[in-house]
Amino acid sequence: MCAPYRLINKIIWKNSLMKHLFKITLAIALYLPVSSYADNQKIKILPLGDSITCASKYKESYRYPLWKHLVDAGKGKQIEFIGSQIKKGNNGRVWKPYKGLAFPEANEGHSGWRADQVLEGVSNAEKGLDTWIAGYRPDIALIHLGTNDVYQSQSPESTRDEIEQIILKLRNKNPKIKVLLAKIIPMRMDNGVPRLNRLLTQLVIKLNTTQSPVVSVDMYSGFSINTDMQKDKIHPNAKGEKKMAKRWFDALISHHFLSK
Repeated sequence: MCAPYRLINKIIWKNSLMKHLFKITLAIALYLPVSSYADNQKIKILPLGDSITCASKYKESYRYPLWKHLVDAGKGKQIEFIGSQIKKGNNGRVWKPYKGLAFPEANEGHSGWRADQVLEGVSNAEKGLDTWIAGYRPDIALIHLGTNDVYQSQSPESTRDEIEQIILKLRNKNPKIKVLLAKIIPMRMDNGVPRLNRLLTQLVIKLNTTQSPVVSVDMYSGFSINTDMQKDKIHPNAKGEKKMAKRWFDALISHHFLSK
């Protein structure tokens, strides 16, 4: 065979091989699943509540030790905390990175707010839930709310009803949202807390569905106002925050809320 024909055959063979390899590569790429946890597909967790949810120079909040549990469990790159509160809601606190990851500090913790204020806003033009959720779509909500309601002598029934409306608004944004609703921690004015917690447990049963599960997380039992709280016996100390974090984490894992 003369040289020109050999060259032509070589080119044809090479192109055929490249086409064959391309088809194999394409088939493999189509077969392999795309990661469920790409940056724009992270599981978005909304920590929602009052000063127990937000941070200050005196407390990290339960969110930081919870996040460290998630990082230790290999979930750090799969989840993201969301909310309208960042620097304001955290009172300028800066958290140290952990295992090479930066803490996702966004949250919806509003210091001093009752459930009705979270639902509707307050009189000084600060907006409520409808405004906040316009900016995000949570996959999971962690709700610890009602402490200020008890402190300000709101009826447990009205607080229960307001928390129900909060969950329904979150469902309106995401019909498949998963909710962890806390029985709130004790406090020095504890008279209304057990009653509220009983009502919240009943609310969980009422609202729980297969599409949008609502689960009760017991933050009350075994929580000591003497050893797990700051001197005001309203806010958790570092030990109490770690206890809360572990209970959130255990509920997230046991109910498979972090699986997409």
